[in-house]
Amino acid sequence: MRIIGIDPGTITCGYGIVEIAGKKKDIIYSTAGDIKMNKKDPLPERLKKVYDSLNSLIEEYKPSHLCLEKIFYHKSILSAFALGSVRGITLLLAAQNNLPVSEYNSTELKMALTGYGRAEKRQVQEMVKIILNLKSVKMSEDSTDALALCICHINSSTFKF
Repeated sequence: MRIIGIDPGTITCGYGIVEIAGKKKDIIYSTAGDIKMNKKDPLPERLKKVYDSLNSLIEEYKPSHLCLEKIFYHKSILSAFALGSVRGITLLLAAQNNLPVSEYNSTELKMALTGYGRAEKRQVQEMVKIILNLKSVKMSEDSTDALALCICHINSSTFKF
């Protein structure tokens, strides 16, 4: 079973893919990275880049579940609308590929990884590296957040294997 996590963004969209394997249901790192866009490009061009990139990842890795970070607050209403467009692209891809979607807010994510809903971003990043045994791998905040979403999904009580 493979899970893709998406940390949506209009400049950088993070993704991470993990697999659940073996009788112990070990969490195995598959890949992670960022879809980087030029903030000067029009939003439709950036959305197409997100769509094409995520579509390629889904075709290559064939995940069985998609998890996504919820938007709960944003300083700028215009940024929130743009971010909503990236989420819409992600949800469309999930529907096109018959992937069940689970959404988690930052508090749920922090609780699932650290046991504390107000943990610092650095603490979440460290737990991702420990859980996935990625001591020497350098990753961006966005891709680490996407992997954290995958781990949160696996640890969620609503998720059934």
